[in-house]
Amino acid sequence: MNYRGLSGLMTLLLLFAASASPQEKSAPESPKTFREARKVSEDFPPSFEFELNGFTYQLAGNGAGRRIRGGSTRLFNLRLDGGDYLERVYYALHRENVLLLCGVSDGESGAGFVTRLEQPSMRARWKSHIPAFNVGPGLIEEEHVYVTGIGFVARLDLRKGEFVWQHDDLYRESGGSFNSFETPQVEGDAVLFKERPVGDSPAKTLRVHRRTGKILGGIE
Repeated sequence: MNYRGLSGLMTLLLLFAASASPQEKSAPESPKTFREARKVSEDFPPSFEFELNGFTYQLAGNGAGRRIRGGSTRLFNLRLDGGDYLERVYYALHRENVLLLCGVSDGESGAGFVTRLEQPSMRARWKSHIPAFNVGPGLIEEEHVYVTGIGFVARLDLRKGEFVWQHDDLYRESGGSFNSFETPQVEGDAVLFKERPVGDSPAKTLRVHRRTGKILGGIE
């Protein structure tokens, strides 16, 4: 066999070995929780502040915001509906974008929303309405986030800003439970939504299949 033929054979063997060897799979990311921004004034409506990825973020109650680092400031606006103001703000970093999970009120009723703000422009890639007040801290799992509100739990696609599934009548179905939630927890194929305990009453837990949204085993 000449040199050229031997070289070709070696190339084929190397290609075969590469295709036959198992491909390494990157380990899935661990779920990440949102943190709650601190209130920085007792004024009404309140204002909020948090630090993330080397920047300081300041949010007025009307949704007007500033991102600050050194002498550089970029303005942005969450564009709240008329009469609404921020009641609470949770934040997280995802794929170099800022995720905000907010509770809002108009003084008589409340709701919430999730928004994904691109960097460095701070433009909203999308904004999704949460039809419940008492918005709780969210949990990020890969390209999804689990969110909660009074009687409400859902899984939201972070790429599109669309709900994959949701349950929105839990307060009535549970006989007055699930006013508020702890941070969701992932356990195998299920996500656990645990009620925030109030007084001496035992807290209830709702188990939901992560992908299908089917409630597993009722309310515990």
